[in-house]
Amino acid sequence: MTRHTDTVDIAGIAFRLSCPFPKPGFWARRRPEFITPNRPDVIVRIDYDERFARRGVVADTVADAAAVSRRGQGLLVSTGYYRATVDVPRGRAAVRIAAGFDVASLMRTLAALWLAECGTVLLRAACFGAGESATLACGLPDWTTPPSATRGWLAVAPRRGRVEVRPTPFLDHAGDPRERWRAADLWMPGPVDEPSIGGAWALRALLPSIWQSDRRRPAVERTLDLATRVATSLRCRAIAAANLQDEAAVG
Repeated sequence: MTRHTDTVDIAGIAFRLSCPFPKPGFWARRRPEFITPNRPDVIVRIDYDERFARRGVVADTVADAAAVSRRGQGLLVSTGYYRATVDVPRGRAAVRIAAGFDVASLMRTLAALWLAECGTVLLRAACFGAGESATLACGLPDWTTPPSATRGWLAVAPRRGRVEVRPTPFLDHAGDPRERWRAADLWMPGPVDEPSIGGAWALRALLPSIWQSDRRRPAVERTLDLATRVATSLRCRAIAAANLQDEAAVG
């Protein structure tokens, strides 16, 4: 049977989706700006299975945390509607998924596994401002950020002396997919405005907003280290959202 293929760039990693049915391609082409002609780093073979037990409707607005366990030299990643055998070093994933389901959440989970190997986390946040001195806003309502802000799941990576931020296909409001920011500030909710807060407070705000695909202890420890490096590399500020709303109403 002919397989439909599309290759999607997720923060510098090219994922090729291969399936006998076009549905995964529909997801890929929702964000055509992320389609890439590059040679794939990861090949994801997807097969829909009518016999797979469906347990209700699952979407991005519903908790979709996967169970990850070791299987031989690879991993078994599973939810109520798909099973994936994953070999991260070889760049391979074979997925059996219930008929009719979209692949957005599946791909977010797989992307998080590979991005973690690159020292990157998927963070639900907004990013705005100049490319070399951008601001990350985490946990704040959308109306507290400029309309031009890129919002959704962003790839955030602490590097030597900087924090890099890149868009992904998992966005609510997209900017330029080629954009790459160097974050300087982190905004998060607080009871009152504080121009400067400590890294521990910032870390507490960051962790719930990270998509943690693998909840085994070594993976969680790696995420904690990455989040700590992000929080301590940025100027962190608490924003009282109620105050911002009052200012917006007056203005």
